[in-house]
Amino acid sequence: MKHFREISIDLIRRPWMPVMVLSMAFATLAGCGSSKNSPTSPSYSVSATTTAALVRAEGSNQSFAFQADNIGSISMTGGGVFDLQANFVRGGGDFRTSQDITGGPLAGLKAGEGVRWSAEQVLPSSGFKCSASDPAKTAVTDDNTVVLQVNFYRQGDGNTTPFTAKVFVSNEDENPDDVGIQNVWIQGVGCDDAQVNLR
Repeated sequence: MKHFREISIDLIRRPWMPVMVLSMAFATLAGCGSSKNSPTSPSYSVSATTTAALVRAEGSNQSFAFQADNIGSISMTGGGVFDLQANFVRGGGDFRTSQDITGGPLAGLKAGEGVRWSAEQVLPSSGFKCSASDPAKTAVTDDNTVVLQVNFYRQGDGNTTPFTAKVFVSNEDENPDDVGIQNVWIQGVGCDDAQVNLR
């Protein structure tokens, strides 16, 4: 498994990622340790720290970064910035499927597919289920959680969006009635105990 710092460097090398998103993701991810939801003393680069400070100073933007290894059959990593009141979001990252997806908004994705995702919209809230048998719950965008409408792209899709689904990323367990921690979710796929930094 790659460390967050290696993932940040990989993302920086991708020309399609917005500069601000990369800087914010690098700044937040670099502060995360190997234990889930347990950041250690950060080791920020000067440019990442400066960008983070500018984003905070410009308004009420919040930043998020995460690594999820097993959201059902999807691994996903990335980050961005958002402001619900201004209806603003900019974010993206990588994802990969480990097996065919046959149901939900991502039905048709095959094992091994998946290249990148981008945030299309920040949402006030969304109902969700971690599995089909779970009772429905609601995730709300606030100081600890962001709910997004996300576009998923495969190799060769270019800027054509073949798949769109709701996603949440949270510092908190959004499904405390179930065993373990569920702080990242993809609509129709499931939840995962992910490494998250949202501030």
